Amino acid sequence: MGKKKIKARSIKIQGDTPARSFKVSSKDTVQWRYEMIRESSLSRYPIEKICRKYNYSRDMYFYYKGKFDTQGMTGLVDQKTGPKKPRKRTEDTEKRIVELRFKHPHLNMYEITDLLKQEEYDISPRSVARTLQEHGLTLKKTKGKRQSKTSLIKAFSKGRP
Repeated sequence: MGKKKIKARSIKIQGDTPARSFKVSSKDTVQWRYEMIRESSLSRYPIEKICRKYNYSRDMYFYYKGKFDTQGMTGLVDQKTGPKKPRKRTEDTEKRIVELRFKHPHLNMYEITDLLKQEEYDISPRSVARTLQEHGLTLKKTKGKRQSKTSLIKAFSKGRP
């Protein structure tokens, strides 16, 4: 089965004279929201009718109107959703993971996680591994075996993790 194409709506915006008009695509959400706010402030139509025309609810109209009033056009841009900063891997936690790696270069990610949990850090082994990898502090394997403690210490002293 082929993919279902979604056709973008467009609205013809008329100026003072019928000869002057332009189209606004619904794919351009910032312009679409702006035109809704602009039309509501310039026309005598009720907000419900304008919201229906632009396919927004009254609540969303007032939400974007408030954002536009305080922030201008940038308020109409969609914001990134989700967490803005890491919840588990804080700077303090990452610093502690790196400290443990240098103090105990022979420990693997599971052992470091166990030490951190004893210190009441709430972190998974995968997060520890990700932090070690980002800092270039992963244990290197040689022929299917973990790198020995002495060779790891030599690598750290040469500046190559």
